[in-house]
Amino acid sequence: MDRDLSDIPDPGPRRPGLWPGLWGPAVILVCGVILSLLTARLASDMAHQLAHQHYQALHQSLVSQVVIHLARQSQADDQLQELRDTLATGLHDGISLRIDTLERHTKKPLIQLGSARHPAGNDALRTELQTNGRHWMVTTWPDTQLLASPARRMGWLVGASGGMITAVATLLALALCRQAARKDDNGHRLAGLNRIADQRITNLQVEKNVLRQALNDSESRSRDLVALSGAIVSELDEQGQIGFVSAQVADVLGLAPSDLINRPFSELLAEPDRERFYQCLAAARQETALARVDVNLLHRSAERTVPAVVRVMVLKDPIHGVTGFRLSALNIANGYNG
Repeated sequence: MDRDLSDIPDPGPRRPGLWPGLWGPAVILVCGVILSLLTARLASDMAHQLAHQHYQALHQSLVSQVVIHLARQSQADDQLQELRDTLATGLHDGISLRIDTLERHTKKPLIQLGSARHPAGNDALRTELQTNGRHWMVTTWPDTQLLASPARRMGWLVGASGGMITAVATLLALALCRQAARKDDNGHRLAGLNRIADQRITNLQVEKNVLRQALNDSESRSRDLVALSGAIVSELDEQGQIGFVSAQVADVLGLAPSDLINRPFSELLAEPDRERFYQCLAAARQETALARVDVNLLHRSAERTVPAVVRVMVLKDPIHGVTGFRLSALNIANGYNG
């Protein structure tokens, strides 16, 4: 009856399955990858356009320098050398320059500077100049890396940044899903423990009802046995005062049980038998065994007594020691051999 619930078995972990809410990290991952790729592509195209505009600005700067020299100088070789030196100083890495004259048919350029390892012929820019009777063609072409490298770097930078942000967001979402899964597992475990505890409590309640019914049956059986025995059954405290007396006392002595509560049992005995009754109590206390004495009980009518055999048993408590006595008084007026 007093068992606790510490022996409730663990219901065990829930059957393995997917974490709840995994669609969230999946959506974040897919959308992040797509957005990163699109953003990287857009950034790469923008960087390529900016690089091309920068190349165009460099071409115009070179053309402007050539125009200035054409306006104030002649076509002598020494003047061309000075122009060559000036252009070489301001020529950007990755750009090749060629100046041809259109006044004569020749494939040999007047000035050729730069050395593009991978020239982008499709992106070459040409400008025709005609100043002071001179007719020149200025041609520039960039190296492939000059236009592609910024676009590639920008694409990788934006893609890597987007990928890192997507990875961090996905990991955070997975951590939240794991936490939700743990809470779900704990909730499942607690629910299982609650079901087991409820079942155990139900079983204990059934056992309690069974024991209560058995106790009631035992009490009923005891009352029936007392009634059938015809003896007076009583419980006394340590001083010998009546705490309980059965209803048979009314049949034997003509006294009501309620009138005898808290009265010494010795008052029901004839005066000559009281000392022997006290000796019987002392013997039962000392030997902790059943003691017996033959006495005469006083009837309600003062002129008559009832011979009876009294059996006494001591009541002991492990803490307080002797706490009282339990006795039975059997009428032997009709004869008794016990």
